Parts: sequence; C-alpha cells; structure tokens
Amino acid sequence: MEEFIHYFIRIVLPILIVGCTILISVLIINRYIYDIFQPKFETVKNDIENFLTNMIFSPFDEKLHHAEIEQFKTEIPFEKNWCKKLLLNEIIFLKLNLKGEITHKFHFIYEQFDLFQYTQKLLKSHLYYIKCLGLFQLESLDYKKGKDYITPLLNHKNRNIKSRAFLSLISLRPNKLETLIDFSHEITIAEEINIMDILHQKKTKMPSNLNDWIVSDNASIIKLGIKLMMFYNYNNENDNIVKLLKHKDRSVRQEAIMAINFLFIFEAETELIEQFKNEDTQNKLEIFNTLSKIGASESESFIIQLLENKTDENIKLDAVYCLEKINPSFMDNYFLDNEDLKKMVKHVKTINK
Repeated sequence: MEEFIHYFIRIVLPILIVGCTILISVLIINRYIYDIFQPKFETVKNDIENFLTNMIFSPFDEKLHHAEIEQFKTEIPFEKNWCKKLLLNEIIFLKLNLKGEITHKFHFIYEQFDLFQYTQKLLKSHLYYIKCLGLFQLESLDYKKGKDYITPLLNHKNRNIKSRAFLSLISLRPNKLETLIDFSHEITIAEEINIMDILHQKKTKMPSNLNDWIVSDNASIIKLGIKLMMFYNYNNENDNIVKLLKHKDRSVRQEAIMAINFLFIFEAETELIEQFKNEDTQNKLEIFNTLSKIGASESESFIIQLLENKTDENIKLDAVYCLEKINPSFMDNYFLDNEDLKKMVKHVKTINK
C-alpha cells in the first residue's frame, strides 16, 4: 500500500496536475481567442447578409454585379476559409428559403465568388463528413454542373459517402431516374424517404423503364419501383405487382400488398387470401387492411372461417375490422354467443362512427 501511495505521489499526481494545467490553459486561450474573434465574425456575417440581400433583390446586371462582387471581396477576409464557409452558408440559406425568379441569381453569385472551387476541395477531402458537406452544398444549390464530381463517389468504399452521393445525384438529375436500376447496392429506408421527398419537391416525370424495376434482382430497387408506381398512380403493371406476393423477400411482399391496396387491384383478392397463411403477423395485418378496401364475398367467407377457427388473438381484432368494412351488417346477426367477438365488434363500430 505504501509503495502504491509513493508511486501515485511521485508519478501519477504530477501527470494529473500537468494535464489539468494544460487543459485549463487551452480553455482560457480558446475563450480569449473566441472573445477577440467573435465581434469580427459577427461584423463580417452582417456585411455578407446585407450584401447578398441587396444583390438578390436588385435588377440583374451581370457587369455591375461582377464589379460589386470583386469590390466586396476586398472588404471582407475572403481569403480565409471561415469567411468562404460563412458566405456559402448564407447563399444556401437564401436559396432554400426564397422562391421565384430571384433564385436564378444564386448560381451566378456562387461562381463569381469562386465558391465552386471551395466545394471541390471539400469533395477531395479524406474525411467523409467533409465530402458529405460538399455534396450537400451542390444539392442545396441545385448546381447541376457539379454532377460530374459526384458520379465517382457512387463507388466510394464509405457507405455514408456513397449514400449521400447517390441522393445528391438524384436531386441534380431528377428526370433521369432510369439509371437507378443499375445501382447494385441496397437502398436503405432513409434513402427511400429522401428519394420520395426529392420527387415531391422536383415534380419529376416517371422513369420510362419503371416496369423493369419490379423485376430487378435487387430487392430494394423493386420496393422503390413499387413506391414510384404508387406515387405516379401507375396501373400498367398490376399483374407483375400481384406476382410479387410470392417473392422470397418479406419486405417486397409487404410493399406489394400495400400497392394492391393503394392502386385498388381488385383482381388480387384470391392471391392475397392464398398468401395469408404464409405471412408473418405484420403482413397478415397488411393483408386485412388491403382486403378491407378491395375484398368482396370471397374475403368475407375467408374471414368468417378464420374467426370460427382458433385465430391468433393478435390479428383477430383486425379481422373483425376488415369484415366490418366489407359487410357492416354481418356481425349484427352472427357470433352473438361469442363475448370476445361481440366486444371487438362493439369497439370497431364505435371507431367507425
């Protein structure tokens, strides 16, 4: 014990003291630098905001604007990266929040400040989040000239960079979605959401090869293709969508079930009933939801049989709900001796009032 105390006092304690001293010194210096730098930063930020606002809302004159930008470069520490970053952030902020004809000026301003070169440096960085920042800048500014710098990143070994490049390219080329079918990597749920968001914003036309998407070897391409068919309300591939109920991938089958619901593919009723026994609980519930929209007498008989047998309690309520949608008056005269079903029927009817 005495040896340990001696070791602690002679070696560990001095190291801790020195480490704490260095840490405190660094914090004090950083705070001092921040206090000195912050007023300058705020001044430059205000100057940039005022300059860009005046330029964007003034009539476009290329020669005059070029001269004003060159003069403004001399009034701010433009050679500093922090200043370029500040300038670019403000351009992006205005681009994302303004609409109409004035937004056409942003590419001119971006190029006149040589900020595309700054973005290119970010794309060449070895740090993945810096590369992603460069991709975000091109996407936010809708700078289509940058797409050739994005394409090489589609095969990057880092999944985050590949994903960001993938979405940025779609954003810059929303009317050339046909090439998506050639992507071999799995499209994540987050990427699907982002793609659909881009389509909503850009109001793009439907890919001409959409019928090939749902027969792809890539399950994520199939699911995205089904989502696009729902997005465009495309009914020309109903038969192939129904065939996907037999697909080996559970999530593809679920997407097909939802598409049958959304597109009102009535001819899929028999296939849905046949597939029901092969599905997990989540897909079974989705089938009930779909049959409640497209189901008729065949679905009614199927659900009655389910309720008569020992049906899983997890799906029984949804079965009652489905039957209520298909034939609202059926449960008024049947299963009256089954207290559990009577409670479920009462619950469903209360919800539907």
